[in-house]
Amino acid sequence: MTLPPLSPGGREWHSIPVSIVQLFKHPASEQKNQIPSLILLTLFVTSCATVPIPTPQAPSKVPPTEPPLTQEIPEEDHSPLEKNQVPQERTLEESVPLSQKRTLTTRVFPQEVQIETWDGQELLVLTNKEHNNDLQLYETQGTAFRLSAPGYISQTIFLEKNKDFLEAKLEKEDSPLTLQGELPTEFQPKSVRFSPDGSTLYVAHLGAETAVNRYSTSPFAPLSPLQVPKEYQENTGFVETAILPKRGEIWVSQMTRSALHIFDLSNGAYLETIELSGQWHKVMLPNAEESRLYVTAWDSKTVIEVDVEQRKELRQFQVTGTPRGLALTPDGSELLVAIFSSSAVDRINLAQGEIVASHDAAPGYALAMRHIVPDRQRHRYYVTAMGVGRVYILSEEGEWLGQWKVGKKPNTCALSPDGSRLFVSCRGPNNPDDGYLFKGYEFGKVYVINLEQGTVEGWIWGKDQPTGLDISPDGKTLAFTDFLSSNLELYSVDEMSLEEF
Repeated sequence: MTLPPLSPGGREWHSIPVSIVQLFKHPASEQKNQIPSLILLTLFVTSCATVPIPTPQAPSKVPPTEPPLTQEIPEEDHSPLEKNQVPQERTLEESVPLSQKRTLTTRVFPQEVQIETWDGQELLVLTNKEHNNDLQLYETQGTAFRLSAPGYISQTIFLEKNKDFLEAKLEKEDSPLTLQGELPTEFQPKSVRFSPDGSTLYVAHLGAETAVNRYSTSPFAPLSPLQVPKEYQENTGFVETAILPKRGEIWVSQMTRSALHIFDLSNGAYLETIELSGQWHKVMLPNAEESRLYVTAWDSKTVIEVDVEQRKELRQFQVTGTPRGLALTPDGSELLVAIFSSSAVDRINLAQGEIVASHDAAPGYALAMRHIVPDRQRHRYYVTAMGVGRVYILSEEGEWLGQWKVGKKPNTCALSPDGSRLFVSCRGPNNPDDGYLFKGYEFGKVYVINLEQGTVEGWIWGKDQPTGLDISPDGKTLAFTDFLSSNLELYSVDEMSLEEF
């Protein structure tokens, strides 16, 4: 069986309809903060088909391939969410019910949730009068609601009396991940990164004029942002960050301007901008010496090499498809490039300046290889395959060792500093009616893989499209962004056994 060919650049562009339901979920006040018209008015669609997923040689304790899947459309580049409620440690009986019933719309995960409220005299369990995809409608006088479900920690939410929409997620019991807090971000937070000392988080925004928001981790609170010169702000399109601790710098990619912006890591001061050849620059990776920085150029299918000291482009490497994630070999002599438009990882010999191998997990298929991280302890790499909901394992020698099934649309993965766990952000199913730029009918998830056991141990709910993800240098804190909720979540990572998860 052959797949239909990809359009030039591995994608097609389609107009995006707006439905009444979307307008309900995304008020007019939110529509003013739009990403560039190129991104908002177009939708990236990769060709798809029902395909059998090939089974590499699986290592011990790695689960075998499951039956053939329907390969969904794996878009890469992704509308914010107003928070109508804040969990509070108060009892339902403290709430004051309304004088008459109103229609309450809820969007809660898990959907198998019991909702109780106080009518002024007794506790009532609500019964929904209507169910529409991810929305439940109730008639109630209540202003406070207790959410509970088996295996989850109950949560009580107080709504303002003029609010009639409740959105929430429950946290799992016996999880090594404990929610520490959530904070709003600018529009479409694409990536998140910890500072080398773990005290600060950096969030780059795809759809906002603010390039990067900074947050302290203790207390969890916003700090002043990193801002580029005004001539770059209106183009938005900020994607990833790279920290060069030896130089005391943080670099930010801006795909809409083919630019890299450089800031002082100690105080956030803007230093300068480098403009590069190619189009839609995204992921950056410095070498160990911080003398070179490698950047993927999505549309031009190239990887750019930058001289960090001289602040200039040195050369570019053509790769076999649309490049996304990057990793260096242990000795720094070769660069691995995850190819989003296929199922391959290209290997570039930096001395020769050319591809010496292309490791294809499923020749002829587009699994959408997105992110790649090295595991030096086990001499291998982990590669997220966004098109088929898998994390593939590639040996340092280039042999495919196995795979894990995770949630739909896996994006970013991060290895714990001690090498015991791999965390994976999964966007969740696309909106089946209007595409991935609109909130789907289910929150995304963050998966935890126990690398000692070689098994997926469990997952927690994110919100709309968990995308960026990072683990703190001490391994005690996990952060991730919810792309379509304009939200940043912070979790502590317990030292408890993952067997309990």
